[in-house]
Amino acid sequence: MDIIRPPRLSPGDPVRVVAGSGPVNVEPFRSGAEILQKRYELIYEEEEIFVREGFLAGSDEYRAAALNAALADPECRAVMMARGGYGLTRILPELDQQALLRNPKLIVGYSDVTALLAWCGKVGVAAIHGPMLSDFGSMSAEDGLALFELLENPNPDAICSDLEPLVEGVAEGRLIGGNLEVLTRLLGTPWQPDFRQTLLFLEEVGEKPYRVDRQLTHLKAAGVFDRIKGLILGDFTDCEEAEDGRYRGISVDDVLRERLGALPLPVVMKGGFGHGKRKRSIPCGVRAFLDTRRGTLSLREGVVS
Repeated sequence: MDIIRPPRLSPGDPVRVVAGSGPVNVEPFRSGAEILQKRYELIYEEEEIFVREGFLAGSDEYRAAALNAALADPECRAVMMARGGYGLTRILPELDQQALLRNPKLIVGYSDVTALLAWCGKVGVAAIHGPMLSDFGSMSAEDGLALFELLENPNPDAICSDLEPLVEGVAEGRLIGGNLEVLTRLLGTPWQPDFRQTLLFLEEVGEKPYRVDRQLTHLKAAGVFDRIKGLILGDFTDCEEAEDGRYRGISVDDVLRERLGALPLPVVMKGGFGHGKRKRSIPCGVRAFLDTRRGTLSLREGVVS
């Protein structure tokens, strides 16, 4: 399927900020907004961003309406999610696909936003697995500039370097992926990605090694690894042994190497994206080239036009 690459951004362009998942913490949000508004015109209302309803940033109807308003805004050039958490899978059926097709724009986020990136893929519009507004106050300037490069340059090159090979080889395909837990929850739903001929990227946070094993086994049983061309692993943050020590000595790296090291396709680790200190941005839906010999992931086309 051909992918729509939204128009490139320029400094000063309007960017809508939406809280579509969990409640937004005030200080990280304001720190991030102070930095990002030096580059773009941020559009949001504080009384709307900081709404809290249990473990969600407002009711399903409230969050869906906020996201649909951003999608329909003809002046908005991109939508950046305020934070992750949980909740986007609950509102995917209510999102306006035609609004995004009428006014194609990039959606940026990771973690729970994996569900929204998969939704974009089904609509046929490119997106970015990248930092959210609440990350900007604590992440490196380098990772911020890398995101701006993707948003503004239709011809970027390498987006990841110094990748550690687990299985040697080269591969080319469309980039898809995100958070491992969220992605497995999309299997068997209308928003399950089309994994054929793709480069799959995965990251995780807070899942113990045996749970990561379970998730990878789920992907294997669903035939995902039979369809993809290559695999890029990012950060698996706080994914260590259970606190009671039942699985002492088994690390998440052990699980990744054992479950993925025998795949008949290129596999790399240490991608530097996800919930760790690095916040590398990975486009979704566009073609890329993975070369384990050089340890690089390079784009064949930009995420913007």
